[in-house]
Amino acid sequence: AELVSLEEKEKTSTALVEEVDGVVEGLRGRRDAANAELTEAKVGLASEEQLLASFRRQIEPLNVRITELKQLVAQRRDDIESGANKKAQTEKEIADSTERIAKGRVEREQSSGSITALLSQKAEADQKVEEREAALRAVREELSSSQERRSKLEVELAQNNMSAENLCERMQEKYQVALREVEPVCLAVSGDDPGSLKVEVLADEDAEGHETDWERVGEKVSELQDRIDRMGPVNLVAIEEYKEIEERHAELTRHHDDLVQAKERLLEIIEQINTETTEMFRTTFEKIRANFRDLFTEVFEGGKADLVLVDEEDVLSSGIEIVARPPGKKLQSITLLSGGEQTMTAVSLLFSIYQVSPSPFCLLDELDAPLDESNINRFVRVLKRFLDQSQFLIITHNKRTISMADTLYGVTMQEQGVSKIVSVKFQETERDGDAARAAKPAASRGQATKPKAAADAGGESDVISMGK
Repeated sequence: AELVSLEEKEKTSTALVEEVDGVVEGLRGRRDAANAELTEAKVGLASEEQLLASFRRQIEPLNVRITELKQLVAQRRDDIESGANKKAQTEKEIADSTERIAKGRVEREQSSGSITALLSQKAEADQKVEEREAALRAVREELSSSQERRSKLEVELAQNNMSAENLCERMQEKYQVALREVEPVCLAVSGDDPGSLKVEVLADEDAEGHETDWERVGEKVSELQDRIDRMGPVNLVAIEEYKEIEERHAELTRHHDDLVQAKERLLEIIEQINTETTEMFRTTFEKIRANFRDLFTEVFEGGKADLVLVDEEDVLSSGIEIVARPPGKKLQSITLLSGGEQTMTAVSLLFSIYQVSPSPFCLLDELDAPLDESNINRFVRVLKRFLDQSQFLIITHNKRTISMADTLYGVTMQEQGVSKIVSVKFQETERDGDAARAAKPAASRGQATKPKAAADAGGESDVISMGK
């Protein structure tokens, strides 16, 4: 029985020892885990201290860089202000020229309308003057005819009086008869034309064979009265009206001459503006044309391109034909080139214009979308030439274009309907990456566990816009 009791105690002790061993083993595991965590914490602390030291060493260069950037920003602001002033001055000159042209056109239209109205008034006045002159000529002719008839009658009357006087004298001398005391008893009127009527005095013995034809006399009187009625009343103010119309005609003529001179001056101004604009266009066009030829050859590493005016005579209204010949192809219009070749030709033309008239900013929206890898490299090489003159904002999805950017701006949508702007500066990212790579060997020497301090130093962006 005692042996059995001892065996039971032994089993109990053994179980207790095993339990204690398990507890001890668990404590050892916790100790090892704690030691591992302590080691990892020490490694992390060392990494953080190195990173902190790196950041401290970068403070002074960053301050210098900040000062340089501030100076650059101030310079850029001055350039922008100068460019804005030049732009405002140019826009003012363009606005003044446009206003002068518009005024000239309005004045020309007004002058044309006034000239048309004045010409119409002049035509009406001329017609009235001609009508009045015709009426006046008719009156003058009628008056002249009447005066001639009166003169003839007066002459004839004077001759008849003289003949009668002579006859009376001869009769008095020869027959001692005073004819003045003889009274006629009959008058004979002959002739159809009132201007050639003959009046004869008949004695009593002669009058017996002549009877008065009162019907014929009435017809003659009616005929003469009709002629007088047809002539109408004499216009006594015709001369004054003619003078007034003549003065009005002279005034309208002066207005017409003034309007013609104003029109000629406006045409001279328009011609001068067109001449100056044509000269400026030709000068700028030749510069862009030369730049386009050189830049096209540089971009395509050969080939030939040119800009041709469709109408050399009227350059202001003429179209421009773009002719290009990439290496290995014949000379043809840009519309017959492939999509990539058209894009690179457009890039050459864009920067040819940019060389003549640069701007502080330039926005390019997915210009590199139709380009292959080789054309992307050419595009990037051309773009780098102008980074010192302007700031470029490029919307792109091409990795090669993104790799040359100084700053990236991406738009992400982590939640439905909520977008977020993410920006990454390449220079700072590269410095952070260098610091993380410097910390990685130190961590591997202390412990095999990878540190997480600089794991996310870079960051990512989905939709990217690029600028200098």
